[in-house]
Amino acid sequence: MRWVFYTLLVANLVYLGWHLTVDRLEGTSLASSPQSAAKASATGAASSLALLTEQPQPDRAALAAAPPSQTASCTVVGPWSDSDAARRARIQLRAAGLAGRIEPVRVEKDRLNWVYLPPFESRRRALEALNELQALGVDSFVVKEGDYANAISLGYFSSVESAEGLRTKMRNAGYPVFVRETAREVTEYWIYLPPTEDGGAALADFLVGNPQAGRSKSQCPGNAQWKG
Repeated sequence: MRWVFYTLLVANLVYLGWHLTVDRLEGTSLASSPQSAAKASATGAASSLALLTEQPQPDRAALAAAPPSQTASCTVVGPWSDSDAARRARIQLRAAGLAGRIEPVRVEKDRLNWVYLPPFESRRRALEALNELQALGVDSFVVKEGDYANAISLGYFSSVESAEGLRTKMRNAGYPVFVRETAREVTEYWIYLPPTEDGGAALADFLVGNPQAGRSKSQCPGNAQWKG
């Protein structure tokens, strides 16, 4: 019976040793797993950073070199009251070696202050009022057509003070007089030189021979085609 006892004792010791070995191996595996995960995470992060740095970046030098939008300034010569005169002047400039482009420009001229009585409901009533005014020695006339037909004009004045003085005088006499600024719109023709051309001595000689013209600076016309 003694050999049975020793056999069981040896078997228990073997089983105990095997169990302890398995537990130790599992603990080692579990302890190494977080390190492996951290290592994998670090590897992934490094890979992501590498990919970001490999992305194409904008050309900063090209962006810095791009100039801001600017409007060119041109030397202009003129004005002339009709296009034919402007074309003749352009021919002279071209003969002197200066290219140019003719541009029409709308401007207001002859600004005056108009003193008037507003339009009456009929021409008959306007004529009656006109007779009253002329009997008082007021120089006046009836407007015959246009937006102010049947109004009574009391005159045009270049001075605002003169126009306001007459308005005050007539209002004190019981007439509802008004003052309105008027102007005549005309077309002028100017010759624009290229932005890189100021005319120099050639333009100075041209202006001596054409004293009615002058020179100035203005914004260059868009999509200009300069011809010599």
